[in-house]
Amino acid sequence: DDVAMIMLQFGGNTMPGMKSSAQVNDYGRYFKGQIRWLKTIYPDAAFLVIGPSDMSLKDGLDFVTYPFLPEVRDALKAAAFAEGAAYWDIYEAMGGKNSMPSWVNAAPALAASDYVHFTNSGAQKIATWLFEAFNEAESRIKSRMQ
Repeated sequence: DDVAMIMLQFGGNTMPGMKSSAQVNDYGRYFKGQIRWLKTIYPDAAFLVIGPSDMSLKDGLDFVTYPFLPEVRDALKAAAFAEGAAYWDIYEAMGGKNSMPSWVNAAPALAASDYVHFTNSGAQKIATWLFEAFNEAESRIKSRMQ
């Protein structure tokens, strides 16, 4: 198999179940093992881990970032770096903690009223940012090679 890059996006679906730092640490160790396993199958592939976006739950009258989301992001990032993978941080790109409400309330809306999923406009914005990050990385690599 001639696979040049494997991109993995993780963290989002696990958020509702994360109730402790111990769970987050276990999740990070598990994910690190998954990258390591994939590298045995595709040893020549580059790996890019794409972390979770901000996701909110209702707290009184406000929507706030899931309590363990920053820790999950940090665990995924640490696992990626430990295994020699690159990491792209949607959470920080979109504004970090408690940024999801501004995406929901944007005109046009960039995220759905569930405060979890992107609209088509929001997904396009994220895709554009990822594409720009690839182009910037390529430019930096090419300038180092000259």
